Amino acid sequence: MQGDILKRPETGKKSLKAYEITNFLFFLTVIVAFGVVVSFVFHFYGTRNQESAGGSNAGVISEALNAGSDVGIFYLDTKISESTLRYRNQGEIPATDDGFLRDLFSIPGVQEVTVDQKMIVMRKNPSARWENIAPSVRRIVKNHLHLHY
Repeated sequence: MQGDILKRPETGKKSLKAYEITNFLFFLTVIVAFGVVVSFVFHFYGTRNQESAGGSNAGVISEALNAGSDVGIFYLDTKISESTLRYRNQGEIPATDDGFLRDLFSIPGVQEVTVDQKMIVMRKNPSARWENIAPSVRRIVKNHLHLHY
């Protein structure tokens, strides 16, 4: 009986090693599978971003426009400014403007334009409507990005 007791721990050690090897192989399989999924996701989104950057969708990707508000935000897919630039009227447009700000101010109803990296914030006249302004902003941004980026 004492011999049986002494043999059981050895048997336990062998089963512990088998358990460790099984766990190692399981987690190795999980890590490899996770790596494949991550690789697929990065490949998919990398390809998608390249297509949108070079395609016809470049420009305004989202808008925050409320009919009851005089302020609207247009989110862009490309960084167009390193810092925040605020213009309260056409007289504040710098001489170095390539026509982008001048075109935005030429939209009827636009009073103020703020450009901040990947965003354009606009203030309109209370009588102007976003439905009339937004298509022009999208067109101007798309043309500007097409010419410069």
